[in-house]
Amino acid sequence: LDAPPKKDINSDNRNHIHRHLSEYFKPEELRVLGDLANRVRVVIDSSLPDTLHGTSRVTFGVPLAVVNPKAPDRRYVILHELMHHQLDELGCPSLCCTVKGVEPQGSWLRHTKFQHFVRGLLVQLWELIQHSRFNMTLKRVFNCGPESARDGEYRRYITQSALPMYGMCGQQGNMQVRKVAVAAHVCTVLLEASPKVQKEFMSWVRQKFAQGPEMIALGEKMFSQVAPTDLELLKLSRDELDRLIQGMLSNLQEVLTTLGTGMTVSVGPVKPLKEKFNGRCTTVSEVDFYSASTVSVNAGGFGSSPTNQSPQPFVSGQGLGNASEWVSCSCC
Repeated sequence: LDAPPKKDINSDNRNHIHRHLSEYFKPEELRVLGDLANRVRVVIDSSLPDTLHGTSRVTFGVPLAVVNPKAPDRRYVILHELMHHQLDELGCPSLCCTVKGVEPQGSWLRHTKFQHFVRGLLVQLWELIQHSRFNMTLKRVFNCGPESARDGEYRRYITQSALPMYGMCGQQGNMQVRKVAVAAHVCTVLLEASPKVQKEFMSWVRQKFAQGPEMIALGEKMFSQVAPTDLELLKLSRDELDRLIQGMLSNLQEVLTTLGTGMTVSVGPVKPLKEKFNGRCTTVSEVDFYSASTVSVNAGGFGSSPTNQSPQPFVSGQGLGNASEWVSCSCC
């Protein structure tokens, strides 16, 4: 019998065959990744949109790194998604976000919907903070980084003369909302794009938006509140991991406070979940937005859940008054 054709790891795989990481990495590289490298499988998926280089998910208990065949650096995308899996397994929390009360007059949150803010901008910020805990290590150990994807993404925005607003408003939407969205892009570029593209993007923002200098200043402040680290997660003790995760949550609270929502932001401690969220997250942190009119503030609370129970997700479409969104991160 003829031997079966050899798999082409660079071709588009429409059958979504699960591939072992050994097809992409050397044995010495796999050792750095630990046991997870033997369990994660790579799937090449041409159905992903051009704007999404990859995503991670768990299917039937198997952690997957799903890769867009058009991604400029597949190795980075695979590593990126693997690190999201690794953070999940080490206890990085999903977020349960709640607005308690009514957004105050003058708050830009009044010009969008809370669930759009959470699912768009807040998820992006939590993604960036997670990335900051592994991108330096990936650059040092594997010599690849996020600029392979970010540079093309932001040059495309410059060419199109348009920026996505994280689903919070349109291109001509409320200026307060747009200011926050553009500032988040500035923060993203400073964290993950090359110096050349950083310079190109800042110049474009100044020319494109009347409030360009203010947008850049806000983005730079957000950037300063994220603390990148070069640590191999598997070499950390449990206490060191707990401090790392708490540092990430502290970064999130600082950045969310900087956004100027006009509300008090409280990021609660990490709590265990009785059941995994999305089949992957074993913990949760409650992110509460309190209006000035809220009388009782309990940083560890969630609605009316008893203190001895894990919070459960509740999704409201109103965007006002105790609306909650439950999110985790998985994309690049």
